[in-house]
Amino acid sequence: METKTHQQLHIFFLPFMGQGHTLPLIDIAKLFASHGEKSTIITTPANAPLFTKAIQTSRNLGLEIELLLIKFPSTEVGLPEGIESTNIA
Repeated sequence: METKTHQQLHIFFLPFMGQGHTLPLIDIAKLFASHGEKSTIITTPANAPLFTKAIQTSRNLGLEIELLLIKFPSTEVGLPEGIESTNIA
């Protein structure tokens, strides 16, 4: 009799950098994590505060959700610093 082992998925989410996309994306990440899969949300330092509180609450419940911060290359492509969020005017 064969025993099937479940290999944990690692799902990465890259949201559009607008506040209206934050809650639905967190809900989807929580859904996958509640089924035993690891969820990682990729975001920038300016957008991280939008995710941090909800992510911490989920971690306290035992869900495997992480944040991966990447630097938005604004100055490298001629954009003003801090332009990575649609909530920043």
